[in-house]
Order: sequence, then structure tokens, then C-alpha cells
Amino acid sequence: MRKLCKLSAVLCLLACRQQPVLRLTTEKTVNGWAYRITHKGKPLIYQENIPAIPGLHPFKSRNDAQRTGELVLNKLENHAHPALSIREIDSLQLTR
Repeated sequence: MRKLCKLSAVLCLLACRQQPVLRLTTEKTVNGWAYRITHKGKPLIYQENIPAIPGLHPFKSRNDAQRTGELVLNKLENHAHPALSIREIDSLQLTR
């Protein structure tokens, strides 16, 4: 009986573990790097180019994509609009 209770508890814990609501990942692209934010496993944002600046400028490094994605993720977690301003992009000191 005791083993059955322990097994039930373990199964309950495994079943109750939730996937993070928002998740950030980075990936290599043909031209550089990108970040992807998912909501409950479904695509929400995919960004291959540095936002807020004119033209198409891919992220030159994984770190640049990661830091930019973290800023957007933080905004989403704080229920703010995820758009980035030129000032925010400049503050990240991304490689261009």
C-alpha cells in the first residue's frame, strides 16, 4: 500500500509539472541568428532581424539574439507591449 501511495505521488507530480508559459530559444539562420518566443508551446514571436532599425540587419551572434529576446520576453511577462524602441536596441549594444 505504501509503495502504491508513493507511486501515485510521483505520477501526480510528473503530471502536474507544467511547461513554462513563455519560452525563449535561439537558432542559427542562413544569415545569422534568430530568437523565438513560444506561449504554451505555440509560436508567438520569431525574429530574424534586429527590430526597430531600418533595413534588414540579422543578429550577428547568438548572444545578440538571446539578449534581445530576453528583453522582449521580460516585456511580455510584465504585460507590456513587446515592441522595442531604437533606444532599447542601442542599450543592448548589438553587433551590426
